[in-house]
Amino acid sequence: MARKAYSEQEREQVKEALMVAVLQCIVGRGLIHSSIETLCRKTGISKTFFYSLFASKEELVCQALRYQQPRLLDYARHLMKDPSLSWRAGVETFLKNCCYGAKSGVAILSIEEEQQVYRCLSEENFQAFRRDQTVFYGNLLSIFGLPADSIDPRLFGNLALAMMMVHKAIPDTMPFLFPEVAEEMVDFQVKALVDEMQHIKENMPRVEQDD
Repeated sequence: MARKAYSEQEREQVKEALMVAVLQCIVGRGLIHSSIETLCRKTGISKTFFYSLFASKEELVCQALRYQQPRLLDYARHLMKDPSLSWRAGVETFLKNCCYGAKSGVAILSIEEEQQVYRCLSEENFQAFRRDQTVFYGNLLSIFGLPADSIDPRLFGNLALAMMMVHKAIPDTMPFLFPEVAEEMVDFQVKALVDEMQHIKENMPRVEQDD
């Protein structure tokens, strides 16, 4: 018996379930273990219905990474409002938890996964994703109290992602690095980045208040 047509609400629920499922795969075993068949099985849908929602697994991945962004921004806001944390401690906590994605549930693509997704995206979709990433990092800097003209969001994104991807790549993709000091490497890189962010923040022009 043919299944009834999905309502718009049901379609949105399935799309969300697929995005959650692929994020869990990225955090866990990686995209190589998240075939469309696996994702369809996890969400209880057919491949035909999957392709009515997403043109490819790679398009799903891009949408899932966008889906993750509001949660990360909310987490950053929470840390900045935490009275028990200094500004510096809040920023460092955020960056370190993103670097340790497998432990904290933050989905970070590996070098190979980025290449896989990039090869399958149209130029239009790739540029749209880049624009969204720039906006995301700009919003993150704003939450940290750094306006867009104080540091290029693309530069901040490069520096932050480089830390996260290299940490994820040790030791499988980058076997010549030393895995036994991977966490010390993250601590050093986070400290150096936050040092620069703090320097920028402390040297920003102060807005004079009217009497």
